[in-house]
Amino acid sequence: MFARLTNYLSSIHIIQSMTILGDMGEKQAILKLMETFDPDGQMLIGDDCAMVDLGKEYLLATTDMINQRTHIPEGTRGWLIGWYVTAINLSDIASMGGFPLGMLFALGLPSDMDIDFLDDISKGIDDCCKAHGARVLGGDTKENDTISITGTALGLVGKNDIMKRSGAKPGDIVFLTGELGSQLGWYKTKAELDIESLLRVQPRVREGQMLAQSGAVTSCIDLSDGLSTSVHHLKRSGKIGFELDMESIPFIGGLSDEDRQKCLHLGGEFELLFTADPNKLGSIPSTGLAGTKVTPIGRVVDDNIVHISSGSQHITLEDKGYEHFRGR
Repeated sequence: MFARLTNYLSSIHIIQSMTILGDMGEKQAILKLMETFDPDGQMLIGDDCAMVDLGKEYLLATTDMINQRTHIPEGTRGWLIGWYVTAINLSDIASMGGFPLGMLFALGLPSDMDIDFLDDISKGIDDCCKAHGARVLGGDTKENDTISITGTALGLVGKNDIMKRSGAKPGDIVFLTGELGSQLGWYKTKAELDIESLLRVQPRVREGQMLAQSGAVTSCIDLSDGLSTSVHHLKRSGKIGFELDMESIPFIGGLSDEDRQKCLHLGGEFELLFTADPNKLGSIPSTGLAGTKVTPIGRVVDDNIVHISSGSQHITLEDKGYEHFRGR
């Protein structure tokens, strides 16, 4: 009896002390995985893409997953699903200045899916690949209760051109491509939701290549998890700080002050946030890159804090971007 009671109390203690992913959040879970896979920091893990040394070039490899519960609003057409899962993977290749080679896809699909819907997904994948100079290399299909698709993108970049999260120096200028605000639709009701604008994202592949070849960029990342999270990634990688100017950040038109504050933390924008050497800015066209405007929004400092100013206000910008497992 005493032994059974001891075992019972011990099991309660284990349950109470157990840490779940919802407590940790995605960022801490990733750090935990890196402790296992790359304890010495020698495998070049931690950027938007993994890098494989090929001599004069790096092979870039990245993977990203979408699923019906967290990424696909009800009523989304198949073509848009295919385009989206392709674009978000190519965005990682873009952030490191790479030229896409091709993509693989693993599709988990319900057995009752209409074959025409699968055909639409495949057309969206193919169209996005072709638009950015990639090709579909293959993949896998499995039965699943809901739609779940994983894309894997491969690319090439010269060693002298590669853009990483680390490398920014105090005095560098902070830039952003495009505008923020395209993902505000997630805050609207289902009736108001513009699925097309939310999921037909445009990875900045050509823009990334132009930035990489400019020789001016010192660090770069895409905004898949939001501006605040992305700038904190650069801060940690470079062991530096940032001073951003709220009035300089480009937003889509017609936003309230409240909406602009939300946009600082919205994931899914897939613009490029980068830093550049102030002595080499002449190699970055002031008119934009491949038709995409580029805006200076701040500078790099050495105090290891992210500040953002608006008028006379000067506050700390906290890392509040979207985080899986916590649902925010």
